Amino acid sequence: MLKKHLLKITITTICISSLIIGCSKQSSNRIPFSELGFSVSYEDMVDKLGEPVSETETYLGESYGYQSDYLSMDGQVRYTFDEAGKIASITWLYESEDGEEITGVYNDIHKQLENTYGKTEEATNNVTQLSDIWRLDTGNITLVALVSSDYNGIMYTYLTPEHSTAASN
Repeated sequence: MLKKHLLKITITTICISSLIIGCSKQSSNRIPFSELGFSVSYEDMVDKLGEPVSETETYLGESYGYQSDYLSMDGQVRYTFDEAGKIASITWLYESEDGEEITGVYNDIHKQLENTYGKTEEATNNVTQLSDIWRLDTGNITLVALVSSDYNGIMYTYLTPEHSTAASN
């Protein structure tokens, strides 16, 4: 009787673990630093997050910023909408006076992205700039860090498939 009970518990544990692992792999396209996804409108964004703290014009369109605590760091999430009013990209920005901190944050996020999406073929790794791009069917993911005497910052961006570019050969 005890053996049957232990076997049922073991099988149940394996099934639940498989479901959790399967779901986590399926949800790897979720943007880790944003409550919102690509399907929201400007009105949805404002309803959910309130009025933006900043607005900027970018090459993709209007970008709206909100204060954000990601990885226990006070940064900003920017939602950029194209001319048709659809989200083109969602970006987390973080600045610091400490260039080593930026490099450490970059390395941590980079490791997470590599664990999820594999190594990228497109990388820059020099003294003042670290950057990578993952070109996925679900849209590109870019990670850029700048470290200099004037500015230290990181930019972590998810782009929609419509606003992503193919690899240049």
